Amino acid sequence: MKLMPLIYVSDMESAIGFYSKLLPASSVVTTSPYWTELNVGGASLALHLAETVDHAGDGVAVSFDAATTLEQVVSLLSEAGIEPSGEICAQPFGRSVTVTDPDGLVIQINEHSVPPAN
Repeated sequence: MKLMPLIYVSDMESAIGFYSKLLPASSVVTTSPYWTELNVGGASLALHLAETVDHAGDGVAVSFDAATTLEQVVSLLSEAGIEPSGEICAQPFGRSVTVTDPDGLVIQINEHSVPPAN
């Protein structure tokens, strides 16, 4: 069994554009007007078209671990037209920054100074 986070989106084209910029090393595995699956470092991220999207109060959050410093991540995202939702913040595990997708889903990007527990 493989974990596949699923994000409901209201506009597939906008979502593919956003997530392709957010995750430039990703590749599209399959796409249709209703479903897109991205390969992200050996994992999958699915985008599913929905008539209505409301991310408020969802019980699951989406986050990514940065492979570089957050300053480099923010710079690359800014060059791609994605601005952070706020400043880089200190966390118990290291630091984080957030971005917001076209449907308002807040995504956290983490830089660990303390290795994640196994």
